[in-house]
This record gives sequence, C-alpha cells and structure tokens, in this order.
Amino acid sequence: MNWLRFGHPEFLHFLWAVPPLILLLLFGLRQKRRALLRFYSAVDPVHLRRHKIQAGLLLLSYLFLTLAMARPQWGAAPERVAERLDVMLGLDISTSMLAEDDTSVQRLTQAKAAIFSLLEEFEGDRFGLLYFAEASFMVCPLTNDTDTLREFLTAITADTLIHSGTRIGNAIEIATERLTSDQDSPTAINPDDRGQKVLILFTDGEDHGEAALSAAKEASQVGVYVYCVGVGNPVQSVPIPLPQGSGTETTPYKRDVNGQLVLTALDETHLQEIAKAGRGSYYHAPAGITELGTDLARLERQQFRIHGEGKYRERFQWFVVGALVLLICERWLSGISNQRSAVSRLLWWLRTFSFPQRSLTDNRKRSDPTTDNH
Repeated sequence: MNWLRFGHPEFLHFLWAVPPLILLLLFGLRQKRRALLRFYSAVDPVHLRRHKIQAGLLLLSYLFLTLAMARPQWGAAPERVAERLDVMLGLDISTSMLAEDDTSVQRLTQAKAAIFSLLEEFEGDRFGLLYFAEASFMVCPLTNDTDTLREFLTAITADTLIHSGTRIGNAIEIATERLTSDQDSPTAINPDDRGQKVLILFTDGEDHGEAALSAAKEASQVGVYVYCVGVGNPVQSVPIPLPQGSGTETTPYKRDVNGQLVLTALDETHLQEIAKAGRGSYYHAPAGITELGTDLARLERQQFRIHGEGKYRERFQWFVVGALVLLICERWLSGISNQRSAVSRLLWWLRTFSFPQRSLTDNRKRSDPTTDNH
C-alpha cells in the first residue's frame, strides 16, 4: 500500500494481543453471569449487555492506542515554496596565497574571512567548495549545511599549502560541470526556470594557464556566472613565505633556481577580464565583499518545494482522540451502572425491612378477637 505507511511499525506487534484479550473478556463475562445466577434466579440482560459494551470499548481503545503508537501516515504533506541560489566557492590554495601584503595578513586568511561573511549572509542558499592550484578538486558539493563548509575552511592553513602554480581555467571548468550537473532538482517547481548559478573565485590572480578566459565564456553560455574576488595588493609585490618545515632559517621565502626572491602581486587586470568573460563582476577584498553580497542578492533564484515531514502526513492524532472518546464513553457507562446498582441495593434493603413489619402487623390482626367480624 503506497498510500499508507507507519512511522514505527514495530508497535503493530501489540495487535497480537487482541485475540487473547477477546477470549479473556468473553471468559470473564461468562464467569460473572454464573456468579450472579448463584444469588439471583434470573440475570438482568441489560446489565450483561452493558458490560459487554464496556468491554468492547476498552478493547477498541487498546486497538486505537496501538495504532497511534505505530504513527500511521497517509496523504500528501503540506508543501511550501522557497527560493535558493547555488553558489560554488573557488579558493586558491597555491603558495602565493601565503604572501602578506600591506595589511600584514596572509591572503589566505583574507579570503577565508570573506567566505565566512558570505556564508552568514546567505543562510538557506546552497554552497559548494572547490580548492584549486595547479590542479583543482571538489572539497564539498552543493549543500545547505554551511557548518561543514566552515569546518573545511578552518582546516586549510598555511602549513597545508604545498601547491605551486595556478590554473584558473581548470577550476572554472570543474566548477561549471558540477553546477550544471546539480541543476535538475526533483523539487523544482519549474524545471525550465533553473535560476542563476554562480562561481566565485577567491584568488590573487596569478595564472599559469591559458584557458581561463575561454572557460569563463563557456560557463556563461550554460548559465554559470563567474565572479572574481581579488586578494592582495595590486601595486606592491611581496615575497612568498615558505610553509613551515619547507625551508631553512636563512631562506624563509620562496626563491627561483638562481636564488632570487619570487615576488607576487594581485593581478586585477586578469581577474577583471575573467569576470567580464563570465558575465560577472570583480571585487577587491575585503572592501568589495559588501558590494558582492548586494549583487548576489539581486540574482534570480530557483523556486523549489519543501515537504513538511517527507511525503506523508501524520495521522496518529485521530487515533489518540478516538481512544480518548472510547475511554470516556466506557467511564460514562460504568457510572450509570454504578448508579443503577446503588438504586437496586437501596430498593432491596427497603423491601427487606418493610416486608417483615407488614407480616407482623397481619399476624397481630389475626390473633386479636376484637378484630373478628361476626
């Protein structure tokens, strides 16, 4: 039966007690009838019928309570309509993100702070996380569980960055593939209206590949908008500190094969070109994060249905109410039976005390000679 299910079907085993209870009630009524016949020549059928009804009410209330504990469910649960935006966050984890610019804060730290602020502002939307450097890999697919994303971001530190080189084009391709593969949601109200998909790249713009612009154009053609958030100083170049344990005390910064310091600066021009090709915008962290949040709020979101508690609606309340009504009726009948039993006992006592007095009066009349009529 696809239209009916039970939330706790294990409680249905209590129904095996119904047949023994029926036999026990019938046996009890029979024994009560025999006991009454010992004191009375005939038993009031109304009295026995009332007790049968009370037993039936108790049995039915047990049945209803058992079904209520099993949580019967049927019928469609009420739905509500909500909107969401799918956003893939791409974080640059190349060693150049360890550089400290004029703020004396690592670029990686600035990028993570910007992502944390976005997650707080857009609660309810779906976010995914992608790490990229020379290679790109998906850390977390699109999800509403932003706490998991925060844990991944907290785990990535300067000591874990050992990747050299950056290929932004590869990151755009992988993110686009994942965003478009997750767009056919079974809960979508209008499958043709898939909303806007967003890819946000947090990087210093250093790119050792050549496919970033073409990848951004291809992403925009399939409905993915590419936004870029630049981290670093576009004017002043700074050296790249090596991760702990990767160098010696005399060479704490990255050097080339000739022993010269490798300097890095934010390439805003390249990031602006990528954002333009992807029909997005460019922002500089941390000042541009507020503007980024404003622009994302204007984007078209996909509408989808939210089910209350799965596909079925809880119906156990009906059985609880039914059991209570049956128990109330049983108590009411028991009260009537007790009242009638009290009246019957009172009448019996009255008859018992009045009949001997009447007989004594009659005997006195018979023994008095003055009462004889000649």
